[in-house]
This record gives sequence, C-alpha cells and structure tokens, in this order.
Amino acid sequence: MKRWIGVLGAVGALVGISSYINKRNKVERIDPESLIIRLPDDLPERILTVDGAINFRDIGGYKTADGQRVRTGRIYRSGALGGLSTAGLEQLGKLGIKLVCDLRSVEEQTDAPDKLPTDPAPEYLHLPLLAAENRRQRISALFFNRSQFAAMMPDMYTRVIVDGNAHLYGDILRRLANADNLPTIIHCTAGKDRTGIAVMLILSLLGVSEDVILADYSLSNIYYNSFLEFGRHVIKSIAWTGVTAEDIQPLFISNPVYLKAAIDHIHRKYGSVENYLRSAAGVNNELQAKIKANLLEI
Repeated sequence: MKRWIGVLGAVGALVGISSYINKRNKVERIDPESLIIRLPDDLPERILTVDGAINFRDIGGYKTADGQRVRTGRIYRSGALGGLSTAGLEQLGKLGIKLVCDLRSVEEQTDAPDKLPTDPAPEYLHLPLLAAENRRQRISALFFNRSQFAAMMPDMYTRVIVDGNAHLYGDILRRLANADNLPTIIHCTAGKDRTGIAVMLILSLLGVSEDVILADYSLSNIYYNSFLEFGRHVIKSIAWTGVTAEDIQPLFISNPVYLKAAIDHIHRKYGSVENYLRSAAGVNNELQAKIKANLLEI
C-alpha cells in the first residue's frame, strides 16, 4: 500500500509540474482560415468530395509561366483512404485511378490500410517516407518550449523530407513519366506535408509559379478541424499532462512559410527543382520531358 501511495504521490507531483509548465508554455495560435490563399481564377471543381476521405483535390488546371496549363484528371492529392465508405469507393472508381502512391509510415499504413476500388483495382505503391529521429527534441519542445514546433516544421520539410527522401520522390515521378499510370493519387495521412512536397515538385517541374504552388498548398487549411480532431485522438495517451492538440497547432496547419522554406532550400542547395530531381532523385531530362508531355495540355 505504501508503494502505491508513493506512486500516486509521484504522479500527482508530475501532474502539478505539468500544470505549472502548461500555464507558462502557451503558444500563440493562428487562425487557419487566414493562411488560405484564394486564387480568383481557380477551378471550382478542384476540391472533390470523396466520402470517407479528406483533402482530396485535383492538382490540374493551374497555368504555367509559359502559358500552358496542367491537365486535370491526371494527378490527385489526398489524405488517407482507409476510411472510404461504399459511396466513396464508388466515387473513386469513377475517376479511373491507375496508381495509388501511399507515403505513410509502415505503422500508419498497418493501422488504417487504404480501401481501394477492386474492379478494376489500381496498382498500390507503399512508399513510406523515412523520418529522421528527433524524439528527444520533440519531447523537449512539447513540455518546455512549444514555440519550437513552428521552427521545427521548416527543418522537417528541408532536412528530413526533401534531403532525406529524394529517392522516394524519384520513385513517384518516374512512374508519372509512364502515361499508363495515370490518373494517380498521391497521399499520406493528412495530405498536406509529405504529399505537399510531392505536389510542389510536380507543379514546379511543370512550370507553375511559386505563388500558385503556395496557394495550392494552403488549401489544406480548409480541413484543419479534421487534422485537429485526429491530433486529439493521438494525444489521448498523454492527456494526463494537460497537453492539448491545440498546444501543438503548428503540426496541424499548412503554413505557406513551411513550403517556402523547402522551395528556397532546394534552390540554394541544388540550384533548381529540375536539378534536384536529376541529381538527388534520379529523374533525368528524358523522364522530366515525358512527365511534362503527360501532364501538360497540348
């Protein structure tokens, strides 16, 4: 009994300390709506409703710097597809998807496998993005300085996603050079970070301006409440600390500053997106030309 009293006392002390830290560790929150960049001439049908999926969008319709336009109905971006209803599966089937590229981790994929049409069934390609281990930094930020989360996001985009996973993005783009793989869906869990980098690389290669790419990225904020709800579910295991999903908001918003950091990093380190794809991702000039032929209107 004394041992249990001691344990309860220790837990009580931890809760008290956590409460004190939480009071002194508030993060200024951003209105996600304020981050959305609306393009006046954007396609009204860009955002698709697929029952059971979130953040499902067509990346086509954007104009390029030389006056061409990205073809619609070729590349879709999305959050996870494990929650698709029967109606959602039917809606997905009507799109005629040939390839699904899933960037989630093995754990994420195992916990919620994609539901996909079966007649015909698209090719399913699991490409788990490898994240650098920064557990100690994340725990420190969570309990002592949550403002660090906003600063950690650009580092995740540049060092972890762009530099650490060029081979993965090369795998995707090489498949986009084959017209038989289109239409394609590229997705992760929320469809904003890992998927956001993939879409940025594709649109940049096609000649879409940076401003438009950032605007496309910002549309993920429409689904902020869904991301936040997912965060509340995940964070239940440490609810005793008093930490809430709102306390780590930078993980759930799509701040264009994050993607801008990735674009600037690519230009500083690799010279251009095209050179990043050639030198780091293994997508040569011939493949890049085929991708453009497949994804740009004639």
